[in-house]
Formats: sequence, C-alpha cells, structure tokens
Amino acid sequence: MASVEILGRVNEEGRLEVEQFIHLPPGEVRITIESVDIEADEALWDEQFAKSQDMLEQLSLEAHEDYLAGRTEDCDDSDEV
Repeated sequence: MASVEILGRVNEEGRLEVEQFIHLPPGEVRITIESVDIEADEALWDEQFAKSQDMLEQLSLEAHEDYLAGRTEDCDDSDEV
C-alpha cells in the first residue's frame, strides 16, 4: 500500500483543494485530514533550524581544532565518486 502526504486547504464551501498531482493508480483511497496550525508549524521549524545552527557551529569548531592539532588529512577531490 502506497502512502502519500500532500498539502491542501479546505475552501469556504468545505471542499478540499490540492494543488499538486497525486501519483497513484486509479482506485479507492483512504483520506485522513489533519488540520495544520501554520503559525505553530513555522515556530517549530524556526526552533529546529536555530538548534541545527548551534550544532553546525559546534561541529565547525571541533573540525577547526582537529585541523590545528594536525588530526586531519588532505582531501584529494580529483577522484570522482
């Protein structure tokens, strides 16, 4: 069974509107609708993004310390992966 998540909106007449094509074969589907609190969703994303920046900063500092301590190797980027 394929599971697809799409975003849409309920219009003033109570009809569901979706803006993207759904790649499923013809047949019956089960639809579960979850109301989305856009402001809360954006606040959560902002919080998670801020935390990821802190982690990236920490990883950057650790990598720089490793470089200064001679614990790194030169990378040969001429090899194709």
